[in-house]
Amino acid sequence: MSTTYLASMALMGALVVAVVTWMVRGRGWYHYSPGSSTSGRSPTSDRESRFETYADQPMVWVGAFGVLVVGLLIGVVASISGPVETQSIAGLAVAVVGGAGLCGYLLFGVYLSATRRGHPRSLAVAESATVAGVLFLIAVGFQLVGA
Repeated sequence: MSTTYLASMALMGALVVAVVTWMVRGRGWYHYSPGSSTSGRSPTSDRESRFETYADQPMVWVGAFGVLVVGLLIGVVASISGPVETQSIAGLAVAVVGGAGLCGYLLFGVYLSATRRGHPRSLAVAESATVAGVLFLIAVGFQLVGA
């Protein structure tokens, strides 16, 4: 049964590699420019959202990282030294928070780096969605191997 899953995963991996290769060697679609927009709003009138304003401040990132580290340390200590009833729950919570933090870091990092390179927001969101899809495929692969 697991051999079938592994063969299916290898086939889907080969398909992903083929699609990515085709997209890289394809036309230069990423150079497309639709021309001038007539939406009535000038680019200078757009204001950054509050979230993007905070994202540019290093102390916000330091504080968020500190809170995350302290929370994970408390969870690890609770999973190691706590009663048997709380050990499994604390271990699961640490794993979920750590995985969510890693995924959020990757997705938001891809989005920010894409927008800082001058990509439009729609392309930055598409790049983040691609990374999310790859993370999902990796999770499914680990689930299939573990079954």
